[in-house]
Amino acid sequence: MKREISEEMFEKAKKVIPGGVNSPVRACRSVGCNPLFIERALGSSVFDVDGNEYLDFVCSWGPMILGHAHPSVIGAITATATGGTSFGAPTPSEVELAAMVVEAVPSIEKVRFVNSGTEATMSAIRLARGFTGRAIVIKFDGCYHGHADSFLVKAGSGLLTLGIPGSPGVPEDIVKNTVSLPYNDLAIFEKTLKEKASDIACVIIEP
Repeated sequence: MKREISEEMFEKAKKVIPGGVNSPVRACRSVGCNPLFIERALGSSVFDVDGNEYLDFVCSWGPMILGHAHPSVIGAITATATGGTSFGAPTPSEVELAAMVVEAVPSIEKVRFVNSGTEATMSAIRLARGFTGRAIVIKFDGCYHGHADSFLVKAGSGLLTLGIPGSPGVPEDIVKNTVSLPYNDLAIFEKTLKEKASDIACVIIEP
């Protein structure tokens, strides 16, 4: 399999992008290779700059549930973009989408849209701390919840693929309010809940 152009692109990228990628997991360290640079995608296939075709099981880490470049999605994006792409103000479409989410998920009363998963989890943690008046967040070793400081204590996904065992750059006062437990160990989880019950704001878990 040809990979020469991807290798060249990676060398160029490392000169202008830290680590050559814009998300640590994309460095592909966990699978023992340098990243592939993707040029285009269609349906269930992605194509790299060397012309190789791959069956895509990653799906852009989740959102491409209809496959790549689905005609209905492309049509909707094109139609919307012709009317402008960003307004800095509320739009009818966001109200319509929020209503769809609330109707589809009975436990959801209201929706706040954000730009990333990191922002979503940060908002959830802040809301839990504000509501409870408590500080401690329980997470689980190796789980990934975004790039906020609270979640980079024994994190998973991209952090571990770079071989970083701790949390460089995360202040100690944040670390002390994040308790990371072994995943799927119910006994330790229940013990921690009992010991720290009055200080726990929330529990976050990656299913």
